[in-house]
Amino acid sequence: MPDNKPLELLFVCRHNSVRSQIAEILANKLGGNKVQAISAGPEPMEVPGYINHWAQQVSGEDKALTSRSLDSQSDRHFDMIITLCDKSHSALPELPSDQTHIRWDFHHADSLDELKHLEIEIAERLRLMFMTKGII
Repeated sequence: MPDNKPLELLFVCRHNSVRSQIAEILANKLGGNKVQAISAGPEPMEVPGYINHWAQQVSGEDKALTSRSLDSQSDRHFDMIITLCDKSHSALPELPSDQTHIRWDFHHADSLDELKHLEIEIAERLRLMFMTKGII
């Protein structure tokens, strides 16, 4: 990967409403201009209000998050695809760019306390991965 090309990441969870949204925002924040992350899911659902509120606090952007279908990303190239739950891993179709695939498994955060725990877990994994790749 050339130094000027950002690492392109796709985060996948079943509904693209909680885990993958959190991972996308944290990866883009932690990686700065060296990372370009997006998220999607095989069965997209509406993003819950508490996730939108969290995202606005973390990113500083005042816009509502929307879920993306995994099918809508099938023609894009990603340097790495990271599934965030077992259900998304088993539902992942063959993607042409799926050359480096990482399988993480996080619980769905249904409350603010669980959300804080999930944020810490994902951020720590991202920091370790970015450190090993020389991104941070």
